[in-house]
Amino acid sequence: MRTIPKLFFSAALAGSVLVLAGCQTAEPYVSYPYEVTAQNARILKRLDVKDVAVEQVRVVKAIDLECAGNIIPIPGQEGFKTINGAFSNYWRNALMSDLNQAGMLNQKNPKVKIYNLIDSVKIQAEPTFLAWRINMELFSSNGLKNMQDGCRRVAETLNKAVKWSVLKAISDPKFEALVQPGLDFTPSMKAQSFQSLFLGEDEDDRWVDKAPKKPEN
Repeated sequence: MRTIPKLFFSAALAGSVLVLAGCQTAEPYVSYPYEVTAQNARILKRLDVKDVAVEQVRVVKAIDLECAGNIIPIPGQEGFKTINGAFSNYWRNALMSDLNQAGMLNQKNPKVKIYNLIDSVKIQAEPTFLAWRINMELFSSNGLKNMQDGCRRVAETLNKAVKWSVLKAISDPKFEALVQPGLDFTPSMKAQSFQSLFLGEDEDDRWVDKAPKKPEN
């Protein structure tokens, strides 16, 4: 069974977005069709890849686009039973449009297919701040080759990942309390939680001195 690789993204778009007045009026909101951008086309053309298809885009969790009494519309949503389906179609068509602009799209005879599993779509609208938060996982049909390469690289960084987790634990102020003298307590009722995330491609500043600083008197 082939294991399909996936990329994780958490996209937060903040600034002057389309619904700045959305939480200040009861009138219906207006959103706009997707338009290709020269920036996206330049990035895609650098990849020097052809015959890419966008196979499937799906939103997992229910989307709530209610804002101050009205719903933010998705262009083309009238053709779908759910807002999830409408958003999935909007995102899929957006990527297809950019791929087409870059000369990479081939839906009929592709050499590779892209899938997107959108975990959640959340909005935040306040007088001074607004954002779209889109958490998603991209999958590729090229599967096993890329996955095996990723597995090889993960295996090669096991020692570094464990070293990083130890470093994170011992440099946490909570660790100092754990190593104070005492043998009367059975370690079954209370524990300190630690979590580490090692990113193998970003090691430049990881091995600097992380010892906790003593408070100044």
